[in-house]
Amino acid sequence: MEITGTKTRVKLSAAKLFKMASDCRNFSGYLSQDTKDIEATKDSCTFTVENIATVTLKILEKTPFTSIRFIAENDKNIPLFITLHYTEMSENETDVEAVLDIELPLFLKPVLQKPLQRFIDTLSEKISISAKKQNHEPLY
Repeated sequence: MEITGTKTRVKLSAAKLFKMASDCRNFSGYLSQDTKDIEATKDSCTFTVENIATVTLKILEKTPFTSIRFIAENDKNIPLFITLHYTEMSENETDVEAVLDIELPLFLKPVLQKPLQRFIDTLSEKISISAKKQNHEPLY
C-alpha cells in the first residue's frame, strides 16, 4: 500500500534541503507528537510511534537533490519504506513530498491507514517547518 503525504513548498534550495534531510539526527524535528524514545545518529533514527510500532529508519538510497529512500525496520516485521521526493521550483524554493510504502496484512489496513496517513502528512509538514526554523541551514 502506498500512502502519499501532503506536498509542501520549502523556501530552500533542493541541495540544502537534501543535505538537511540526509542527516537522520534532524529527524527528531520532523516527527509527530505521538512519537517517543527518539534516538538518532547521522545514518539512522529510532523512535516509537504510540500504539503502532518501534521503528528504525536507515538511509537506503540517495539521489542527490531529488530523493532519499529510507527503510524502516520495525518490531512488527512489516516491510516499510519512506521516500522523500524533491522538486526544485526555483533557486530557493523546493517542493517536498513524502511517500510511505508498506506491506500491511489485509486485516490491519483499516486500522492503520489513518494513523499512517497522519504520520506521513506530519513528516512533510515538519520538514517544511524545520527548514524555516533552521534559518535555511541544516541542524547538522
